[in-house]
Amino acid sequence: MRQGTVVQYLADYCWVELDPLEPQHRAPGPPKEVLARFRGRLELVMQQEERHQREQREVERIVTQQVAVGDRVALSEPQPGDFAVEEILRRETWLLRSSVGRYRHKPQCVVANADQLAVVVAPVPGFSLGTVDRCFLAAIQGGLEPILIVNKLDLDPRLPERLEIKTYAEMGYSVFFTSALLDQGLAALGPALADKYTAFCGHSGVGKSSLLRRLTGVDIAVRSVHAATGRGRHGTSSARLYHLPGGGEVVDTPGIREFGLAHLTWLDVHEYFSDIAALTSGCGFRDCSHTVEPDCAVRRAVEEGRLAVKRLESYVKLRAECSS
Repeated sequence: MRQGTVVQYLADYCWVELDPLEPQHRAPGPPKEVLARFRGRLELVMQQEERHQREQREVERIVTQQVAVGDRVALSEPQPGDFAVEEILRRETWLLRSSVGRYRHKPQCVVANADQLAVVVAPVPGFSLGTVDRCFLAAIQGGLEPILIVNKLDLDPRLPERLEIKTYAEMGYSVFFTSALLDQGLAALGPALADKYTAFCGHSGVGKSSLLRRLTGVDIAVRSVHAATGRGRHGTSSARLYHLPGGGEVVDTPGIREFGLAHLTWLDVHEYFSDIAALTSGCGFRDCSHTVEPDCAVRRAVEEGRLAVKRLESYVKLRAECSS
């Protein structure tokens, strides 16, 4: 059977980039993409030792789900040119997002086998740091390195000085300030993407597709922010993998409005918000919730301008969602 990488998922079919044949049989030009259908219920092969027990349990919950962009798959070819996906091969990393409504406990694998997750925000249509934290946590849980891209710098040159944004750099995460419109910051961003597989995510209208058009040279469809509502409009209808000219791959994903975490524990939140955890020793109560108690060192840090209020709000909300 041939093997390849899923570059786009289309409900009943997917586009797969075939692995090159042996050199003597290799055709010139870019890798070949084929349209492959799904054959029955797919099984996800996950034989490697998992990092943590909680990840082991989560993997078991997604064993029989459909493929995701970035998945390595094995293909059969019953008839010439007629390909079928027979098996999803082992996933090294994954980005899980829980569904909403009645299916909120069923996680969806958005992207598989990526090296890093680039979360894109912008002053227009406005950005939610709570969503950034959710995406960062999901990336860390799935073995991806999160990075932050603050786009549309041309609309607000003071963005690098905002406390809530500076926090991510202070925590050791890579932060890039860009303007797809003016080509600002792309020279600094490029090396961070070279020879890596990076998934891009963010709200609709923040400029993911515009950035990727500049980086890949591919004419990716873009849509502007709605003038009446100020909300972003979806320019990407399904996730798609693209190659960078200098090496590496990027995935453009549809804009998100809500990002549910599939399995969130108190330890996840405690480790991620290490800056807040370091302040809690100064609180007057050991079980301080940092919301209403007197003599709270965390709220004091907010009042003194040492901690962004939006970060504390994100922490409190995520703590309330913890399963254990």
